[in-house]
Amino acid sequence: MHIETRGAEVHAKRSIMFLRPVAAAVLSLGVLASGHAVAGEDDTPLSLTLAQYLSRDNNLFKDDQNKAAETVSTSVAQVGFNKAYGRQTYRAAAKLSAQRYKNFDQFNNDGKDVSGSFTTEFLRDWLISANGLYNESLNSIQNNAVRFDPNIRKYRDGGFSVQYGNGGTWAVAGSYDSNKQTYSQDSQKYQNANQSSKGLKVIYFASDALNYSLGTRRVVTDYPLNGSYSQVVDRNVDLSTNWQVTGLSSLNATLTRRSTSYTPSDIAGNSGWTGSASWGYTPHGIISYNVGFARTTGTDRSRSDKPIYLQGEDGQKTFDILSNRVNNNTVTTSINAAARMQVTGKIAFGLNQAISHFKIDRTQSQILLLGSDTPSPDRASQFSSYYHATTLSMEYAAMRSLSLSCSYMRYSQNQDIYRLKYTGNSVDCNANFTID
Repeated sequence: MHIETRGAEVHAKRSIMFLRPVAAAVLSLGVLASGHAVAGEDDTPLSLTLAQYLSRDNNLFKDDQNKAAETVSTSVAQVGFNKAYGRQTYRAAAKLSAQRYKNFDQFNNDGKDVSGSFTTEFLRDWLISANGLYNESLNSIQNNAVRFDPNIRKYRDGGFSVQYGNGGTWAVAGSYDSNKQTYSQDSQKYQNANQSSKGLKVIYFASDALNYSLGTRRVVTDYPLNGSYSQVVDRNVDLSTNWQVTGLSSLNATLTRRSTSYTPSDIAGNSGWTGSASWGYTPHGIISYNVGFARTTGTDRSRSDKPIYLQGEDGQKTFDILSNRVNNNTVTTSINAAARMQVTGKIAFGLNQAISHFKIDRTQSQILLLGSDTPSPDRASQFSSYYHATTLSMEYAAMRSLSLSCSYMRYSQNQDIYRLKYTGNSVDCNANFTID
């Protein structure tokens, strides 16, 4: 796929002209509000954010066989609410975004994000919280079954937690969460899901800066449009720790033992270890560091039952049904390292390295459901791939209410059974104006 250079130049000029009113509004509002922002006399629970994003990617579809450059403009308006009242805290936010593509306008979309949460301390030892959110946005193009068609993902989530033991050495917490996701693209509606999660954990506070927790979670996911299975149940045992040394270092880590089962029950399940860890270090100086590690597991199952007609030597026809099964077990290992240098009170630079390794173990088998035919023997295979990205960024805080930033990223992905091979680079810039 190629784009004419002359046409791109003309359209780029039009895009710049389109962006001028929004950018001018952000900048002028920043100048008008600068005096008020510096004064900082009002303590209002409301905030308003206006932002303009501009992105240029030379491989929009993340496919080296169909490489196409694209410029994307995103305008954002967000209203926030944050209020502490006695022992209660209320938070809410609503964001609208208008995303426009220069060459592939079929991807133009308007995003919506609404969220809210409530936390209260009850009696002496109880802590209760509730939250909910709704998100509607364009699904990442590289995650679509058909990359040239838009795919809108809608996600709803709501939950609550109750904790007994607030400020002591021990605490017990229970939680419940329910969410629903849907896709607009027909080829991906098999991933439409309704999910619920129930959890219970015990927390030990060794000190104000260190705590441990041990808990269990049961996650049930229903797939109403999946032809291979209707339900997946994940049983998790989590061991977590949080350690904070003010101004120096912080560590958050979780180790999970997970087992997965399917409905119908004749589909093979899976079990394994997952985990994550994040370490941040801020020494006395202008540079801060952060390192993250994550290991996740995934399962993908498919089955197709097909009839086979056979004719014996006596001329009699027999009718067999063979079920072809494909079981994919995926392990994803990711490492992320970042450094941030605060050169002055207004200027900062950042460097980020991200590496992910994907390993897929596949087993193909046949099961005889009816008849006397001999199924083919099982076949096992393994696939793997890597993703790598390097990002350089710069931030400029023009004033308390106005910030500007730009970043440059180079990325690459080699091929496996789920992912296409691609390489590319992108440039992202944004202006952000906030009144709070």
